[in-house]
Amino acid sequence: MLPDFKTLKTMGVINITPNSFSDPQKFFYTQDLGQTLKAQSWKKDLILDFGFESTAPMNESISAEMEKKRFDRFFELIADIDLDHRWISFDTYRPESFLYFSERFKSRYKGQGHLFNDVSGVLDSELARLLKDKARDQSFLYLYSFTHIPDRAETGKHMNFLREGDVFARALEKFKEAEKQFKKLAVDEQVIFDPCFGFSKTFEQNWDLIRRFPELKKSLANNRSWLVGLSKKSFLRNSLPPETTDLFTEAEKLHERLLAQFMKENNGHVFYRVHDFDIVSRAQNKLS
Repeated sequence: MLPDFKTLKTMGVINITPNSFSDPQKFFYTQDLGQTLKAQSWKKDLILDFGFESTAPMNESISAEMEKKRFDRFFELIADIDLDHRWISFDTYRPESFLYFSERFKSRYKGQGHLFNDVSGVLDSELARLLKDKARDQSFLYLYSFTHIPDRAETGKHMNFLREGDVFARALEKFKEAEKQFKKLAVDEQVIFDPCFGFSKTFEQNWDLIRRFPELKKSLANNRSWLVGLSKKSFLRNSLPPETTDLFTEAEKLHERLLAQFMKENNGHVFYRVHDFDIVSRAQNKLS
């Protein structure tokens, strides 16, 4: 049986890319992928988030055809891994790619739920067609991200679209407008909101959204699920003292403390997108 999504806390990132900033080439056609999935596949409370293109701003975008080729190779590598009856997320900004990935998974696995983790934050006609088709499908969820990206094709260049001023006010305005659009499409209850830390935001704006996240949640539908994705974000490293010698280790410690803070201050369903699959449970232990 598919777990109730609102009981889940952890989304584990698995990048099938040669140039992701967080874990370059770790899972790009290597045996590490199979070993990791076999080790984690029994954890039905872990959402696996697969991505086939790095949207780090230093990288060039790839074509939809290349994204699908990476997926096809990955799909061969996991042929003997049991992923039935669990939630799977696909990190892509292309509706056509999400549909391709989802249909291929449905052809092999039973009882899955699929998330379209759309980091673009763009509500366009292509997305509207997909959402209308998925309305009231209990095995489908859509993750809507707060960004300033004008067109989904520009997702990889998200830092070109910084805006000055009150980021909280803009986030609240954009999420409220999105709620209206999703209600019209009859998918509102299937939508997760994501502040999308690190995307098209300045250092100060990211920290402002972190501080005011409880207020943001309180201002919108109280039954809404939220995603928090702070893992490997550069603004965490940039907030450390200049004399810090091991930036990545200390940034992960800061990440863990922030997760504990989110868990303490926020009610409702919040889950966390992480590269270290065990960091959420460690943060929860800090509250014990």
